[in-house]
Amino acid sequence: FNGIGMWTRFFPAVEQARRLVNDEKKIGDICQVFSDFNFNAADSEDYPKSFVYNHNLGGGASFLVAPYPLAAATLFFPGQTPESIKSVGQIDQATGVDLQGAMVVSFPPTSDVAPALDDSNTEENTPKLPGAGVATLSYGMLCESAEETVVIGTKGRLTIRSPGHCPTNLSLTLKGEGRGAAASTVEYEYQLPPDTEEIIAAGGYFYPNSAGFAYEAAAAARCIAAGKTEPPQYTLAETLVTSTMVDAIRSELGVKSL
Repeated sequence: FNGIGMWTRFFPAVEQARRLVNDEKKIGDICQVFSDFNFNAADSEDYPKSFVYNHNLGGGASFLVAPYPLAAATLFFPGQTPESIKSVGQIDQATGVDLQGAMVVSFPPTSDVAPALDDSNTEENTPKLPGAGVATLSYGMLCESAEETVVIGTKGRLTIRSPGHCPTNLSLTLKGEGRGAAASTVEYEYQLPPDTEEIIAAGGYFYPNSAGFAYEAAAAARCIAAGKTEPPQYTLAETLVTSTMVDAIRSELGVKSL
C-alpha cells in the first residue's frame, strides 16, 4: 500500500469541496484557484537551530509548506500537469533555505473545442477552453496568512476556510445575473472527532485540528481492507506532479539541491 501523508485531502470539508466542484460541477468550469499557507516560524522555532532552517535536513518553506497550496491547485485541476510555473521568493543567505515564495501556475486545456457563444449554450458564458486555468499560490514561514483556498468557476466560487490545510468549514456561492450578483450561498461545517481521554490526559495536540489525522488513518484502513494499493484522494501520480512543481519552484528561486 502506497499512502502519501497529504492529510488535508481526507478532511470531510475537502472531500465535500471535491464533490461539489469536480463531480457535481456546481460552479461550472474552473478558471482560477487562489491558495495560501504562511505561518510565522518564530512562534515555535529557534533560528537558526531548528530543522526548519536546516537545508541538509530538508528545511525551507518549499518543502515544508508549499506542497499544501500546490495540492489545493491540483485538486481542482485533476489529472493535469502544469504547462508553466513562475515563482518568486526569498532565500535566507545564512542557512540556504527559502523563507517564502509566491507562484503562478498555468494549466493547459483538456479539450480544443471552445464553448459555443450563442443561445445554444446554456452552460458556460466564456470563450475559455475547457480545463484551462491558472492558480495563484503563496507559501512561507515568515508571517501568518489567512490560509484559505478560493476556487473560482464560471458559475460561482467555493471557499475552503481557514485553516485551509486542515479545514472544517467551506462555503459555496453561486453567481447571480449580472456582474457582482450572488444568487445564493451555502455554508458547510464538519466537526472534528472528539478528543479521547488519553489525548486530554497527554495535554492535547500541538498543531491545530490534529484530530483530523483520524480521517486519513480511517481512509488507509478502508483501502487496505478493500485491496487497494493507494488512496483515491491523493494518488502517487498526483504526488509526482506536485513533487515536480516543488523542484521547479526551488530551481527558479535558486535553492541549492540536497
